[in-house]
Amino acid sequence: MIARNTSLDIVYEKTNITEDLRPHLKGWTYTDNLSGQSDDLQITLEDRDHLWMGDWYPEHGAKLTATMKRTNWTVEQTKKDFSLGVFEIDEIENSYPPSEVTIKALSVFQTTALKGEMKNRAWEKTKLSVIANDIASDAGMKLYYDVSDDPEYDRKEQTEEQDLSFLQKLCTEAGLALKVSDSQIVIFDEAKYEQADPVMTIDFKTFPIKKFRGRGTIDDTYSSVWITYRSPKGRVKMNYTYTPPNPPAVGRVLVIRERFDSLSEAERKAKKALRDKNSKAWNVSLTILEDIQICASQNITLKNFGKYDGKWIATQVTHGQSNSGDEVSLQLRRCLEGY
Repeated sequence: MIARNTSLDIVYEKTNITEDLRPHLKGWTYTDNLSGQSDDLQITLEDRDHLWMGDWYPEHGAKLTATMKRTNWTVEQTKKDFSLGVFEIDEIENSYPPSEVTIKALSVFQTTALKGEMKNRAWEKTKLSVIANDIASDAGMKLYYDVSDDPEYDRKEQTEEQDLSFLQKLCTEAGLALKVSDSQIVIFDEAKYEQADPVMTIDFKTFPIKKFRGRGTIDDTYSSVWITYRSPKGRVKMNYTYTPPNPPAVGRVLVIRERFDSLSEAERKAKKALRDKNSKAWNVSLTILEDIQICASQNITLKNFGKYDGKWIATQVTHGQSNSGDEVSLQLRRCLEGY
């Protein structure tokens, strides 16, 4: 049987340098994050001749286009080339001994308006999608807004703040996820993604598992949420309580005092706040000695893991290759029901 293989195809600016790198390649990793962090690509090369300390030293800010190439996979396994997108070289580290260089590149470009530039501006009578689209357009990027609701604002001010950190703050307040990848800003609802069917099952008895670490906690978790609002003059008081299916058995109630104008808005805010707390209750780290086709934001089923059996969402996926072969490391969070 011919061994399956995963390799990395690299284009530096507009030049394919895959074959030039191949004799020197020691290993690489690609980390795909669900939200709040840049995706990153790291390539480690041997440098006995000190090429990458001299004429071959890459330019900071240069663009790398990366593709995972899969060979000797059967049609039934539906393995295809997987585009990782475009990255900007952020850091170059030369070291000795041994003589090697590590090139680190990020999906969020330092050279765009998203980072590094402090801005002051304001929006009146607007929506989150409008603000996000303005920020994406300024950075020469596209916006993919995959959310059923669109928070509205009477006024929002950006004061001496970078575009990306400002937009991340708005998304966090709205209980939404933000990702920047392949010249695109993506805003989505994690709760919606957790409702999707699992893309695969990982069985402890049959998968080549190198490492496993599971953690369950009741710290800072809540069995229900209560949101209340009283108008400044005390004339209007509104309350809303929500208890999810299968809540943590802690008996604690999360209390939120925040303005809302309707029960539907109260429900949305309450569920988002409770989800933010309870999503940290169950976590799994898993390293598999095999390339598997999975991305952050996709769901998997764990089987024969005891208390950890069930449906989980991938919050971080790291594909890597070294002299020991292919590895995939997963950070997982248990999917929540009803909120």
